Amino acid sequence: MAFGRLVLAWAAVAVWLVVWSAAERRRAGSTLLVGREAAWLGGEALLLALFGALWFGSLGAGEWWLVFLLLGALMEWPVRSMLGVARIARVVAAGGVLAWTLPS
Repeated sequence: MAFGRLVLAWAAVAVWLVVWSAAERRRAGSTLLVGREAAWLGGEALLLALFGALWFGSLGAGEWWLVFLLLGALMEWPVRSMLGVARIARVVAAGGVLAWTLPS
């Protein structure tokens, strides 16, 4: 997948997440996004774009550990402590168990 397409996908997902978050905040009567939250949404959008590129670009032919690393990071974003890193490692280990037990 071309880098330009990946950047475009990241930007589109980031815009979607910001719009969604803004709609949630408006409904709750809260203020606009702050810089830190926008950065977190950008990071989440990047992980989603990378996961989508890996999945759609290879349809499961990529390395299993990378797929589960991205999935774990997406589930724990933003990673704020070593507990979050441990939870990511738990997802990667689960992927390893699946790669070991499921037939190729």
